[in-house]
Amino acid sequence: MTKDEREQYLRSGFTPDQINEIQEGMELGLDTSVYAKKEFFAIQMRQIRLGQMEKLPVEVYASTDYDWFQMEEIRSGLQDGVDITIYANPSISYDKMRQIRLGLKGGVDLSKYAKLDAGVLRELRKALFSKIYIVDYIQQGYDAEQLEQIRIALEKHLNIVPYLNKELRGVSIHEICEGLEKGLDVSCYAKLDFSWQQMREIRLGMENRIDVSYYANPLYEWQQMQEIRLGLESGIDISVYYSLMYTASEMRQKRLELQQGIGTPSFDDELTHFETFQNISVTVSGDEMEAFIYVPDSSRVSKAQIMKALESSGVRRGILDPEINKLLRGRFKDKTIMVARGKPATEGPDGWYEFFFKTQLNRQPKLLPDGSVDFSDVQWYEFVQAGQRIAVYHDADMGSGGFTVTGRMIPPRKGRERSVLAGRGFSLMDDKKTYIADISGRIILEGNRIDIDKTLNMEEVSLATGNITFDGSVYVSGNVSAGALVQATGDVVVNGYVESASIESSRGSVLIKQGVNGNGVGYVKAAIDVNGRFFEACRVYAGNEIHAGYCLNCDLHSDNRIVVTGKNGQLAGGTAYAKVSMDMTYAGNRAGIATLIRVGFNDEFLKQQDDVEEKIAEANKQLDILRNAYADFHEKYPPEVRNTMEIYLKVESAIFTKEKEVDDLMRYKNDMENEVKAVRNAQVVIHDTLYEGTVFEINGKHWTAKQARNVKLKRVDERVAVYRN
Repeated sequence: MTKDEREQYLRSGFTPDQINEIQEGMELGLDTSVYAKKEFFAIQMRQIRLGQMEKLPVEVYASTDYDWFQMEEIRSGLQDGVDITIYANPSISYDKMRQIRLGLKGGVDLSKYAKLDAGVLRELRKALFSKIYIVDYIQQGYDAEQLEQIRIALEKHLNIVPYLNKELRGVSIHEICEGLEKGLDVSCYAKLDFSWQQMREIRLGMENRIDVSYYANPLYEWQQMQEIRLGLESGIDISVYYSLMYTASEMRQKRLELQQGIGTPSFDDELTHFETFQNISVTVSGDEMEAFIYVPDSSRVSKAQIMKALESSGVRRGILDPEINKLLRGRFKDKTIMVARGKPATEGPDGWYEFFFKTQLNRQPKLLPDGSVDFSDVQWYEFVQAGQRIAVYHDADMGSGGFTVTGRMIPPRKGRERSVLAGRGFSLMDDKKTYIADISGRIILEGNRIDIDKTLNMEEVSLATGNITFDGSVYVSGNVSAGALVQATGDVVVNGYVESASIESSRGSVLIKQGVNGNGVGYVKAAIDVNGRFFEACRVYAGNEIHAGYCLNCDLHSDNRIVVTGKNGQLAGGTAYAKVSMDMTYAGNRAGIATLIRVGFNDEFLKQQDDVEEKIAEANKQLDILRNAYADFHEKYPPEVRNTMEIYLKVESAIFTKEKEVDDLMRYKNDMENEVKAVRNAQVVIHDTLYEGTVFEINGKHWTAKQARNVKLKRVDERVAVYRN
């Protein structure tokens, strides 16, 4: 576009942003006549131009009836290949369009619900994807915030229904769900009388096994509840301050004073109590835990006089007779000595859990004398039966009381209670201490959480038995034959071999004790780890680690590391990628089989980085256009006019939306940059032989290996460096 052409557009009433969009289209050889119209905002022009660049049928949305966000949703639908006629209607707002588009992309048509609020549509879409029915709650009038918590509760199989009430905010329903998930009796706080903050304080108290009846009263502010809860958890006498007459700040001050008062005495406290009796000086420490005496001439005093002096000074307990006797024998001439010591209170043992299953399992394979790796004895998980007692809680005990030298009693301190166990698949009995398995299946303890998954036991899986899809863990005592499919949400354990079959675990790990011969089509995928004696001619994906005895002609992908162990631990043929590290005995083989080993940033990750940079640049460009339009409205119209213009209000709202989008993208970019830092030291360790011809890519740098032994490979500056182990 020439300078004269730009001037002509300006004289015709086009803004500089509109002219820029027209110019960019001309330079790309696009048909700018579709959008080179003054009635289109520059940002609308941009959506049409981007669609033309992507060779999309932009005529379906190149209309001033659509705002720019609606145009963007229609363009995204065309990119996704969905039927955009279902929602390409100017009367449907862009945020509703988005939910309908995402639904169509996942195979669900939400168009008949288009009259619902966009947030409600979002929750309906997610519920349908999870096969959860929430339509009844939508019809009852629950809002998006409430529906989100109801959906999550139903997904977790929590019995939330008895406690639902439209007057409860979503955050309140969340607090009820948190309690249900931990087996608490939520009926004591699942009431309209309590705010969600009050509910939280009661829930936290119940989790930590304190008597919440002291403060489960809606008349308390939540901050007051918090101070009483913290006091009960510390084992102090909260009767001193739990009255409603005290504010939360006053309660806090009294709680801290009480906690300091029962702490372990410091012998360095300032000496505050000083008495002189018949030329005998007695000093008592500020915390009253020690008493000292000074006698100028011990030959002139008797023990009775010393005891009388101590009594006159208020020293009555913890008197050290041996020290007084030494003083009388002249051992401490002209010295101040300690003659009484109090006994500090002690804290009792903390609460603890007794578990009735193995909490530590040996998941490491055994290295056999011949150098091979044996997975047959790996303890992958333990089974429990429905009704089996799985844990018992033992309460914290009181410690022993103490006293000061003045005879004041110091109350004992109780040990800290442990919070109740979270998880699923079990129930907490009425005694609030005994945990019973609700179902038979695999049990796992992680931190303060127990999960019991249903377990399907199969002798073998083949075309004859049919494919296996199971919500839980699958245990196959025999083999998985060619063409079979095993899909589980939990772990998959195969005692035998796997042929050219597919094994998938969406939330757990996969263990194949004898190994996989995939014949080029076998596939193993796990959210966590994949372990096997060997993998041949198959694809393996692990969200964490891949662990094997050897791998031949495989396509391996790990989001953490790959370990090929044992005397014969060889990785040869195919490709292997690990984000953090690889560890193996041999890399490649003598025959020079084509082997590509990659660690660090992969192509997909680098593409994601490029994509997010492009999205940030595009969002900022759109934001600039919107801000320019916003400024133009301010220049052309007074407040009383522009504030009644729908298009102005849309621009104002769009700026807020785009600013949030940019913030979200920047957070995502920062997360990726942190991930880059985490894999900057990605490495490959070869314990025996690195064979010539093996190709490495480490954080984007390629290197074709020469034969070497016992080496470590890392990227240093712009090259792959080789070090001796």
